[in-house]
Amino acid sequence: MKRIFPSAVFAFLCLALAACGSRETPADAGAKSGTLLMGNSADPATLDPSLATGLSECKILCALFEGLASADAETLEPIPAAAESWTFDGSAYTFKIRKGAKWSDGEKLKASDFVFAFRRTLNPAIGAEYANFLRPIKNAKSILEGKMPPEKLGAEAIGDDTLKIELEYPCPHFLNLLSHCAFFPQPEHVLRKFGAQNRREGSWVRPQNIVSNGAFVLKEWRINDKVRVEKNPNYWDAKNVHLNAVEFYPISNINTEDRAFRAGQLHLTDSVSAIRIPAIKKNMPQCLQTSDMLGVYYYCLNTSRPPLNDARVRKALAISISRRGIISNFLKGGQKPAMSFVPPSAAKGYRCGEQLEADAALARKLLAEAGYPGGKNFPKITITYNTSEQHRPIAEAIQQQWKKALNIDVELYNLSWPAYLDARRQGDFYITRASWIADYASPENFLSIFRSSSPLNHAAWKNKEFDALLNAAKTNDASLAISNFEKAEETLMREVPVIPIYFYNRAFLKDPRLRGWGLNPLDYHNYKNVYFETEAEK
Repeated sequence: MKRIFPSAVFAFLCLALAACGSRETPADAGAKSGTLLMGNSADPATLDPSLATGLSECKILCALFEGLASADAETLEPIPAAAESWTFDGSAYTFKIRKGAKWSDGEKLKASDFVFAFRRTLNPAIGAEYANFLRPIKNAKSILEGKMPPEKLGAEAIGDDTLKIELEYPCPHFLNLLSHCAFFPQPEHVLRKFGAQNRREGSWVRPQNIVSNGAFVLKEWRINDKVRVEKNPNYWDAKNVHLNAVEFYPISNINTEDRAFRAGQLHLTDSVSAIRIPAIKKNMPQCLQTSDMLGVYYYCLNTSRPPLNDARVRKALAISISRRGIISNFLKGGQKPAMSFVPPSAAKGYRCGEQLEADAALARKLLAEAGYPGGKNFPKITITYNTSEQHRPIAEAIQQQWKKALNIDVELYNLSWPAYLDARRQGDFYITRASWIADYASPENFLSIFRSSSPLNHAAWKNKEFDALLNAAKTNDASLAISNFEKAEETLMREVPVIPIYFYNRAFLKDPRLRGWGLNPLDYHNYKNVYFETEAEK
């Protein structure tokens, strides 16, 4: 049986070790051995690149796999990775796969491994939620809709070392997409061995089975304990990988994670409690890290369920929330209230004209027009959220605000991370908390979630005008694209299938000895460039 390591036990051991100040802590030992210990908020639901959806999965996958291009940790500009170079003729990219690139089992990394992965992700039988990211590739949309077989995809292996990708439409940010896990290669020889090439089969990603092409390989995956990856000796650039291992700890309790860091159990936290920030600034300011993030925290409304199928009800809920009150009373981390869905910094000069400003009087009027004057006869609905100390107080605050402003009762429903993902995917909710951290800097990355055909459209909202505006934004004319994105978001905010709450501003704790952990608005990190400062370097 796999060892279970609950958060309460973890916290107890952290405090016990902290009391023994003379002992070497795991963080000290890790700095010496080159083992990075980091909080990761939740157990990964999967480590299949086609099926991963959460940040906790993607952080691990970025250590295990490598796409054609990576991103610079500071500028986020595309840089060569599994492909050593590429050319673009206006409609197609041609990538040259590195000569020394291999899978962790020693097999050669081939151009066909990318073609196989792309086709698998687009296969409707797989049900990949990020399959829409491949839509810029020729025929991807038709394959995803079941109108064409995966073999018709505009991605072709020309021998083992050359990959040609034809575009369906202009996509200036295509290279930026390639560092996302949806574009990672997959070892065809391994997936076929486990019968996973055309179905959701998880055995191929178990530690004893998985084969990957990144800087690290999977060694341990113990539920409620940790995921450990170790340096991949077959990685093409192994000599320049400084870390020997990374351990990801699924600590969902923010206070437990904070105590673990202070007790020398972690080098990095996923976040930090707002209540603790003043004390941290006073006592260990060198550990506090803050940065703007291109992300939004929001509530997703299931528009297929009454009364949320009525846009008047949805807007009443949205404009009866005091976002500034939630930030000042609970978050306290420099977040900004989100009156629209897309962060303004997603593109230069971008602004949505439809803003969801708080207006309790208008909210009551809209609710009455929808047939619920004073909240009378309003049915019981629930807010679903995954286990975390950050989500509950926000849900409780909104529950109270809706009771005060609209006189409606809302129940709270707490689920584990895997159960929460399943409920969201199955549409088994009324309202669910959600967040979106951009994969690339463009309004499209936020808005495309709500395409009628998107597997990520958990709101079940469909709007032809919105879809048409996103299609019209497929142009190399940047100003025209921005204009269409703005109009699309205005449509989204008028219909309110989602309620944006705040734009992210990330705060976390970092061991001062850790180097190469760049700050960027996408929270993207390339582990191969991370290292620990030695005593000689100080």
